[in-house]
Amino acid sequence: MKRRRTVILGSTGSIGRKAVQVAERYGDRLQVSALAAFRSAKTVAEQAGRLGVDRIVMGDAPAAAEVERLLPHARVTHGPEALAALARDPEVDLVVNGVVGRAGLEASLAAAESGKTLALANKESLVLAGELVMARARASGATVLPVDSEHAGLFQALQGRRPEEVARLVITASGGPFRGRPAGSMADVTPEEALDHPIWPMGPRITVDSASLFNKGLEVIETHRLFDIPLDRIDVVVHPQSVVHALVELVDGSVIAQLAAPDMLLPVQYAMSYPERWAADAPGCRLPDWGSLTFEEPDHEAFPALGLCYRAAETGGTAPTVLNAADEVAVEAFLAGRLRFPAIVDVVRETLEAVPAVPADSLDAVAAADERAREEARARLAHHAV
Repeated sequence: MKRRRTVILGSTGSIGRKAVQVAERYGDRLQVSALAAFRSAKTVAEQAGRLGVDRIVMGDAPAAAEVERLLPHARVTHGPEALAALARDPEVDLVVNGVVGRAGLEASLAAAESGKTLALANKESLVLAGELVMARARASGATVLPVDSEHAGLFQALQGRRPEEVARLVITASGGPFRGRPAGSMADVTPEEALDHPIWPMGPRITVDSASLFNKGLEVIETHRLFDIPLDRIDVVVHPQSVVHALVELVDGSVIAQLAAPDMLLPVQYAMSYPERWAADAPGCRLPDWGSLTFEEPDHEAFPALGLCYRAAETGGTAPTVLNAADEVAVEAFLAGRLRFPAIVDVVRETLEAVPAVPADSLDAVAAADERAREEARARLAHHAV
């Protein structure tokens, strides 16, 4: 069996570590030729040693210098252009993009344009420029495989289904640490509380966004782009056990659900093995152990971010770009203790109102909207400062 030539972008993050775990177990099927990380030089050097990788991209020059010190014989570069070059390398078959934030967009576009298989965990690629990424993937014949547990669930439940058979797509949300908490009690939420997710271990920004359901709203936008389905046929339900990841309702009323233990290893590995399915080092499915599975409607009063994301998606163009950029700025301020938790949504809403949407038909248009939104959001912070 020919090994699939693979690069792992964001290898030291939560998704990247899972991808490295898969590559270590299935070294006879995956050949990792390069790793990329932002600043975690020691971790990426350890990963490179275990995988036999000698090509590494880091986020900046100091991190690259540290890797060169740890791995004198490695080929080390840095910066966004080097990251995109990895993604378009003709010697690469599979690009795992676990980079967090806007920094992962150019790599996604490069992989899409180059006809790669793109295992995509960088949700910003589809929120900021989903139309552009998917159009370039269609033009080149690239395959975009979702790594988020919800989108991976939808992808699996849709296998063998014709578009005309599908009535509705449903993604689930755990509800985060504040499920059931009334809207009026959110003003005193601390960063420590918001970072205490009951189910999923994730990075700081995505954990805060999960606490506000902002992340689920971004996943609605991803669903819209990945599966080319209208927004009014995409629903969110709160499912605290995080066992059912996604459901597909068919036109006859039947529902196909994807269930699995809440472990990101499973969607990461499926994207890396597709169209095959390999055994995984994760708990299996024994329904009695899971007990009751419950579902609730989201509380839009307590979690207004979800509706805000739907509205940005309906506006289209660069509105989701503005939404994402403003959220990044606001979450950073909240984590630094400069903004109250409910004001995250206020800053994003005001930024959306201040920055008009334009067609997201080029990387330049997306980048310009992203930059203007960040400037506007930073200006709004002063009106909501703690």
